[in-house]
Amino acid sequence: MFQHRPTTRLTRTLAALALATAALPPAALAQTAEAPVPSLTAGPDDVMRILPTELLAAVRQPCHGIKIAAPAWDAQLDASAKLLLTLDQPAVPAGQATLPRAMLCPAPSALAAAWTRAAEQANNLVKLDFPGAPLQTAGADGKQASAITGASFIGLKGSRVLVVNQSAQPVRVRLGTWVSKTARLDQYTEQPGAAKPPRIEHLQRPLDAQDAQGVLLPPKSLSVIG
Repeated sequence: MFQHRPTTRLTRTLAALALATAALPPAALAQTAEAPVPSLTAGPDDVMRILPTELLAAVRQPCHGIKIAAPAWDAQLDASAKLLLTLDQPAVPAGQATLPRAMLCPAPSALAAAWTRAAEQANNLVKLDFPGAPLQTAGADGKQASAITGASFIGLKGSRVLVVNQSAQPVRVRLGTWVSKTARLDQYTEQPGAAKPPRIEHLQRPLDAQDAQGVLLPPKSLSVIG
């Protein structure tokens, strides 16, 4: 004989769950929902700057005989973001258009590869702005600053964009005409674990149709598009 008892139990269980969910405060329901990925559009932040020649010279300097351990990935991202801000000046003070040597060695260094690819064909730079980007505390004064920093490196063969995502969440950025539709994406993220120096994963692929809606930047990542 067909028994309805299991169905009745299931109905009662579902009704109890519905009542329990209805009793939850709105804040509790919000916590259970996945936060949407921020979607940003890159725009020019200032005028075009001349790219100092010392930048690539320092990045390409060989590491032979240099025995130093690369610092934490967070520190490398922070140094990259600060260098982008430093380069956004009419005249960069001598010796400041470089990354710390400890971050470029031992070779191969993720930072050296990323910065070389971004700037190797460039003569000029335009810092990019990302309105609505997640904020982070920057500096000892506790001020809030954008967790997304980027710039377009411009040369005779086009533009390559370097973007730093220092936030702990993924972010999608639309780059529009700053890069061509046939551009290549290089992304660097830290692998899980406590390795020293940190193990950095390198993803490389051409842009596809989905990237037209925005390139996804993983949390704590460095990306070069172009």
